[in-house]
Amino acid sequence: MTKPTPAMLGWLQRALRHEFAAARQFTLQAVVARELGDSALGTECEQSAAEELQHAQRFAAALAQAGAAFADGAMASLPTGRSVVELIGHARTTEAQAVRLYREAARACVSIVPLRHLFESIGAEEAMHYEQLTQRLQRVRPRVE
Repeated sequence: MTKPTPAMLGWLQRALRHEFAAARQFTLQAVVARELGDSALGTECEQSAAEELQHAQRFAAALAQAGAAFADGAMASLPTGRSVVELIGHARTTEAQAVRLYREAARACVSIVPLRHLFESIGAEEAMHYEQLTQRLQRVRPRVE
């Protein structure tokens, strides 16, 4: 593989930070969902946290392969929500941020096909999760008549 540029490594480090933050957020949201009495949503949040950690491992592997430093630090305050609607809304925002980030990163890494594919692949998974959350939100949002 061609050596990634410093800018490409920056995209990978940003992605790694995002995935760790998302895993933390979904872990906290699992607790909140269960406190709200929605054990199914709690389980979905736990599964999302595990998926985000898998994404983090894939980005970390790309950084390790390039001999680059891992990014450190994450958002200090993670939005969880106080209701099921808020919880899902914040989760959707996190996934939308990932989709945008990975779309931009794929364009920035177009000359290194494995990196571009990594961003495109994880971006597609995040987009699918965003759509699933959108459908769930539509099911739980109270209808105004």
